[in-house]
Amino acid sequence: MNDFFRHLHRQAQRGMVLLEVVVALTIFTLVAFSLVMTLNSAMDVAQERNQIEIAMQGLGNQMTLLRGSNVAPIDKDLPDDGSGILYHVVVQPEQFQDQLKKPVPNLYRATITAKWKLNGTPEDRSVSLLLYQQ
Repeated sequence: MNDFFRHLHRQAQRGMVLLEVVVALTIFTLVAFSLVMTLNSAMDVAQERNQIEIAMQGLGNQMTLLRGSNVAPIDKDLPDDGSGILYHVVVQPEQFQDQLKKPVPNLYRATITAKWKLNGTPEDRSVSLLLYQQ
């Protein structure tokens, strides 16, 4: 009878070890899954930040090109530069007056808009600047 209880005790210990292994694997799986989800979110945010930075640099480049040229009223799409970001430029005359209430000639507002898709979601950023053409 004593051997019978020892045998039951050993089987119960083996069952507890198996249960502990299953619980440990479950906890490990949950932690690993959480880590993967966190890294995936971090990668998405980094990709979004990178795309916005590229768009802002492109807007700055387009504005620099516009400053270096003769300014005239326009409303057009700019040629695709291969980045997947589409730029649109609008230049319109601005009506301002000086201290003597005389209109200021050759003053323009330039607005450049960048549009792209990020994970299927449309994104856009715009930059606007007053330009004086001498």
